[in-house]
Amino acid sequence: MKRILCACYAAMLLVLFLSCCGKATAPDEWKDLKNVTDNFTLEDAKRAGYVVIEDGSVTCGEDAWQDFVALSAKKTPCRVRVVHYYNIGDPSHYDPEYYESIKDDYPKMYIFELSYDGNKFVVSHYEEEKLHQSEYKYLMRYEGEAETSDATYASYVRYVLVNDNKVTWSDIFHGMLSSKLGDYIPHSPIYTDLIYKEGEQ
Repeated sequence: MKRILCACYAAMLLVLFLSCCGKATAPDEWKDLKNVTDNFTLEDAKRAGYVVIEDGSVTCGEDAWQDFVALSAKKTPCRVRVVHYYNIGDPSHYDPEYYESIKDDYPKMYIFELSYDGNKFVVSHYEEEKLHQSEYKYLMRYEGEAETSDATYASYVRYVLVNDNKVTWSDIFHGMLSSKLGDYIPHSPIYTDLIYKEGEQ
């Protein structure tokens, strides 16, 4: 009986999860990126079928993302919108004074539009009313265990925009931490799905 109840509960959670995500709208039906940046809520983004990543975990739009990956791999022009949503998390993880200084800035939401023209990737987003755009040659997929033992997640899947398809995630991660001139590798993480350790999220 207990197994049946657990199975029913899991099924209910799956239905609730799927129901919050709308069918992805076609790019030609999208509202202007500035408009959605200024006006969309997290729920709006989900209803529109955007790829939604909350605190490092994908919660909506997985199919839309995989469609984009498949099309770009075939050098077919395509576009996708990706939302990065961040909660402030557990106050105990912060210095109390610092927490008080930033708590009103959360949650934060950024909407990125990633386009591919058959030759290059362009990622665009608005921040403080200003449009930011960057071009990259490659979209790389990296998968592995957490980079450090004290990370709150056990493993990751990352899609990262780069200009050198020989670089590894270890190379990029090292460059971010290094103070040595020339170690930093230009990149833009666009999609992250973290598998958190039990009790850490």
